Amino acid sequence: MSTANMQIEALIPDLKRYARSLARSEDDANDLVQDCVERAIRKWDLYKPGTNLRSWLFTMMRNVFISQKRRDAVSYRYMQQAVHDESTVARPNQMHSVYLKETVAAMEALSEQERAAVMMLGMEERSHQEAAGETSLPVGTMKSRLSRGRANLRTVLQMSEGDLT
Repeated sequence: MSTANMQIEALIPDLKRYARSLARSEDDANDLVQDCVERAIRKWDLYKPGTNLRSWLFTMMRNVFISQKRRDAVSYRYMQQAVHDESTVARPNQMHSVYLKETVAAMEALSEQERAAVMMLGMEERSHQEAAGETSLPVGTMKSRLSRGRANLRTVLQMSEGDLT
């Protein structure tokens, strides 16, 4: 075992007492000691030999404790905000569900080629070149299938020219 580990281990009872005074609970104090010792071992190269190791560890423990409390406060505020936001969010009305069902039915009414063109170009937002390459069809054919598919969707859904682009 290294001298650093032995020096830190000798101070663990003092660290536990200090942690209990900060945390006010045995479990939290043990966690705090563990976090402090782990950080001290990781950051041992920052310790200046000849200085007071006990003070260095106590300062580190206090900083770990403060960081945890700040993190807990941020989490608490976030949870409070999330609960508040959840209570103010309005449930979707049934019209969205009706529109979605009508749109799915209209898509199923299209021919397979038109449906594929509308899906690739309109919904998946692929380029005409990508869609043409994937289907091994000319770009012009994909454009015309998309145009006919959109026209058929507008007819089935009773929409005007500008509603579906």
